[in-house]
Amino acid sequence: MSTIRRQLLLGLLGATLFCTLGAGASLYRSLLNETNELADLQLRQLAATLPHEFAPAAEDPEEEFVLQAWDEAGKPLPQLSAATQLPRYAVQGYSRVSAYGQHWRLYGETRHGRYVQVAQPTSARYHLAAQMALRAGAPLLVFALLLAVLMVAVVGRALRPLNRLAQAVAGRSADTLTPLAAEQVPPEMRPVVEALNSLMQKFEEALTAQRTFVADAAHELRSPLTALKLQLQLVERAGSDEARRAALGKLHERLDRGTHLVQQLLSLARHENAQVAALRPVDLGLLLESAVADHSALADSRAIDLGVETPAQVVVAADPDGLRVLLNNLVDNALRYTQQGGRVDLQSAYENGRPLLRVRDNGPGVPEQYRARLFDRFFRPDGNDAWGCGLGLSIVRNIADHHRAEIRLSDAEAGRGLCVTVVFPAA
Repeated sequence: MSTIRRQLLLGLLGATLFCTLGAGASLYRSLLNETNELADLQLRQLAATLPHEFAPAAEDPEEEFVLQAWDEAGKPLPQLSAATQLPRYAVQGYSRVSAYGQHWRLYGETRHGRYVQVAQPTSARYHLAAQMALRAGAPLLVFALLLAVLMVAVVGRALRPLNRLAQAVAGRSADTLTPLAAEQVPPEMRPVVEALNSLMQKFEEALTAQRTFVADAAHELRSPLTALKLQLQLVERAGSDEARRAALGKLHERLDRGTHLVQQLLSLARHENAQVAALRPVDLGLLLESAVADHSALADSRAIDLGVETPAQVVVAADPDGLRVLLNNLVDNALRYTQQGGRVDLQSAYENGRPLLRVRDNGPGVPEQYRARLFDRFFRPDGNDAWGCGLGLSIVRNIADHHRAEIRLSDAEAGRGLCVTVVFPAA
């Protein structure tokens, strides 16, 4: 792709050349018309004087006129000698003829019994008009050349702010994300500068979020790793088989928590900035039934009633894998925070033409003051005994944002428990 400078110069210089050639052609045509008019008048004047003033000098070599006359009997008059002898055409007025390989402009008339014929080659007229056009158009060519030089200088000067902007951006490091000064650039470049400033702001926010994520992840990983180290020491110091088995059980439990944390971190990293795959129709009822089958073992171990409520078939355009991860996190959270013998219901339905899925439990719920922070990474409300890493709802929010879905938090039935509703855009 050619540069903007080259495109501007080619366009402007091409337009200048086109206009110059057009002006030259118009000037030549105008001068040719005037030359033809004057030459025709001269032909007529020569024809009018020849019958009375026969002289060899009547032929003008510079104008390339051919003067001829015939008497009443049709005999050529010897007084006129011409280098070129044309046939007698016997025309009255003007005419165009061809002879000796060229075109002629001819005028003939009969006076006092004599026929007079005056002719001139049209090439002489074209040559005369071209000479006049060159003399008259020479200043135009000079001005066109001067205009081309000015165009090159003006385009170079106009593109200097763009070059300075490119140098300012290229000279920055990844840590220098301060906004560019939009007031110091021409108005046409301000949208570009503002777009760059917006991009740098988003980049800075992404870097800040990444640093925060790394710091939080390091903090969250340090605690279970320390606990694993301590638990391993307890296994080594166990004095009996029973104490060793108890310590190994605790060690397995902490390993499960560490594995869960790592899996959630990987899932968050995969879905946080991932683009949505090709959307396909997904039956939410079948998806909920699959989630129940996947979590039935955990629900049975805690005697939790896990069921599906689907009044009608609900279909949504979504990424099946992403939607499965979203639902699994919601169900996993509900099962972990619901008490022994509780209930978790999964539901799909339509609301004002928009498909939705809902996960509702009758657990302790989440106080109103904590709900705004539930989707923050590594946030866990106070007073919860269930272990977790505080990443499940962050993953849910990222996947919902990629699907342009809305998440609503509310109390479950009778003001107890938590109800999470994900509302998707209408088809």
